[in-house]
Amino acid sequence: MKDRTKASKLLKIFILMVKNQFNKGVKMVRSDNGSEFTSGHMREFYSEHGILRESSCVDTPQQNGRVERKHCHILNVARALQFQANLPINFWGECILTAAFLINRTPSKLLIGKTPSEALLHRKSSSDEIRVFSTLCFA
Repeated sequence: MKDRTKASKLLKIFILMVKNQFNKGVKMVRSDNGSEFTSGHMREFYSEHGILRESSCVDTPQQNGRVERKHCHILNVARALQFQANLPINFWGECILTAAFLINRTPSKLLIGKTPSEALLHRKSSSDEIRVFSTLCFA
């Protein structure tokens, strides 16, 4: 997403994809008071789909605690991957994607030993999907 004007369109696509792929509806959207989430057409979309909208108070990022902690967790894992692999900064995107991939395949106490991907897809994830990150190779 290059700018935030595309956020409302992407949110609509995501909500419809969740409904079609997982037969689950989004119940609530939490956001700041950005116009991309509070505009008239988004309010109409929320009411058509029975979605509640919850917003944080203005200039209070402290209210985004859950999102901030998850964001921090992803960044910490990505930094560890980058440091261990001794990669330059231009591979930061791959570190972030790999961090999210690994977090989604790590068992969680909240899910009673299941991984987030198991909880979502209702099937055991295979460790065959996991590869060594950043190995030296030559073309």
